[in-house]
Amino acid sequence: MTASVSWRKLPEQQLAVQQPRALAKTQRFRLRADAEGFPSIPGRYGQIEWFDGQCLAVHSKRRRLFEKRWAIPGVKRHQTGDVEMRSVLPLEALEHIAMVIRARRRRTQAPAEARRRGFKPTPRVTSDG
Repeated sequence: MTASVSWRKLPEQQLAVQQPRALAKTQRFRLRADAEGFPSIPGRYGQIEWFDGQCLAVHSKRRRLFEKRWAIPGVKRHQTGDVEMRSVLPLEALEHIAMVIRARRRRTQAPAEARRRGFKPTPRVTSDG
């Protein structure tokens, strides 16, 4: 007999998806899912991940950034290796740590700027009752 696999997300995983999605939406950060389905915010020098309900984690393999990360108020060392480090930070420090690891943001453009550049407007679905 084979064990049945349930693809429903656990409450922890649901929270892990909802909280970073809300943070990323307000700050326009890009999100991607890792192998286990947890979201992360990619950056040039590392990535920001969900840690628990109150904190986020940042992982980086850049030794030169270790001291910059420790200088941000509220950032604590979680795991430190020879060439990589994982830190835990409060939600309030997200903007500072995103600047350090150069987190990627979604590109947006104002409608007036798009028209000036010659882009066609996005077709909208309308109902003609």
